Amino acid sequence: MTFKNIFLIILLTLFFIGCGANKQIPPIYTWNNYVESSSEYGVKGHEKEVFEKHVAELQKIILDSKEQHKRVAPGIYAELGQLLYQSGKKAKAKEYFILEKTTYSESTVFMDRVIAKLYGEEK
Repeated sequence: MTFKNIFLIILLTLFFIGCGANKQIPPIYTWNNYVESSSEYGVKGHEKEVFEKHVAELQKIILDSKEQHKRVAPGIYAELGQLLYQSGKKAKAKEYFILEKTTYSESTVFMDRVIAKLYGEEK
């Protein structure tokens, strides 16, 4: 066997091993129907029914994430907090803002600013 043939055999072997090892990695977050719900809310968010449906979807994502032992996706707590704040549930909204910053420490500065602006608190 020549060097070219050995090289070709090794190359083909690696190619087929690589193709065979293509397993799908499970997602680390549960998104459920977030894209559809968010899109509908973006278009028809002024309608009470659509607003409530989107809030319910965010709550379902949080619940399903906990049941599946996954982290809640980034921004979900904050978005739910924003929607609750808009609907007058300010104390509950603050809980979700705090959950966002404790779950994702990289959001701490932003969430602290949001809390300070909405609740008049300085850190």
